[in-house]
Amino acid sequence: MSVSAENREPSLPTGSSGISSDYYKMLTQSDYLRGKITMSIEPNRAKYILRYKDLLERELNVKLSVDPSGLVVIEPKESTSLEQLMKAKEVIEAISYGFDVNTALELKKENYVLLVVNLREYIDKDKINHLIRVKGRIIGEEGRARRTIEELSGAKIVISNWTIAIIGDYESARAAKEAIEMLIRGKQHVTVYKRLQSWRREMRRRKLEELISGRSSIFREDLDVRPEDLGI
Repeated sequence: MSVSAENREPSLPTGSSGISSDYYKMLTQSDYLRGKITMSIEPNRAKYILRYKDLLERELNVKLSVDPSGLVVIEPKESTSLEQLMKAKEVIEAISYGFDVNTALELKKENYVLLVVNLREYIDKDKINHLIRVKGRIIGEEGRARRTIEELSGAKIVISNWTIAIIGDYESARAAKEAIEMLIRGKQHVTVYKRLQSWRREMRRRKLEELISGRSSIFREDLDVRPEDLGI
């Protein structure tokens, strides 16, 4: 998949981290930065996008031009922000990797990301047998390993020829990516699953602490009610 942009600076992060809110708002409203994006993807995925073109345009607030040969052009509307344009690009990328349209649109959610493991970074392109073995370890018997990683991490995974794409909230996607990289490096499945289970327990503990902390702060605002009175 290749991507090009017209009348647009290099991509900025889709958020205001490190950028003042006023400056970020100015950037997202800039016509210069909201030029169209051209992507070249596999023809079968372009045809899939064509089937859901109306839905994608409505959900992403952009205009899509799709050629069945594999050329996709994303153009902003007058009301399209830079963040929406970058999200549209990410959604189309996700579909190009093999995700269905509903899963790809989850990237609109706050803190959801698309992560990609490029197997070429781990395997020489002429070592096809090695590639088959590695993908077999990640997929597992009847898809069991992939499903287990998805269930434990909460992320969604698509495995294609030389890439493994992951969608989820940032923490879930990162945990799934780490698990996949461990399998690529030859770690045993049981070791990877235990690592994910430990991560899952830690995330639950954090969420519980945040919930208790939030309740305590509410109680402290009312001098007549203390957390210990309710056993918290």
